[in-house]
Amino acid sequence: MGNADSHVLDGREETLERLEAAARDRWGDEWTIRAKHFSDGTTQAHAFRSRGVADDDDRDGKTLVEERLYASADRTVYRRVHVQREDVVEILEERELTRD
Repeated sequence: MGNADSHVLDGREETLERLEAAARDRWGDEWTIRAKHFSDGTTQAHAFRSRGVADDDDRDGKTLVEERLYASADRTVYRRVHVQREDVVEILEERELTRD
């Protein structure tokens, strides 16, 4: 499977439905699906549930523990991972976009 974060979905709708079903079976109603849709038509997605800050965090509470599910055409993979996210420190520009 390689790097699961670069997992590209085949049959986007069907795979997202299977990912949702697997997350619901494993975690009930406490999960999120994060999907990225790219201009070339591909999609990357995973379901996850946060387990809070890592016990051995050395980044002032910025290392989180997540449980993740990745689905492909023939299997579903579970991973428990450390995730580090950076906070937005300054908004450089913000504006509402209007439709033409």
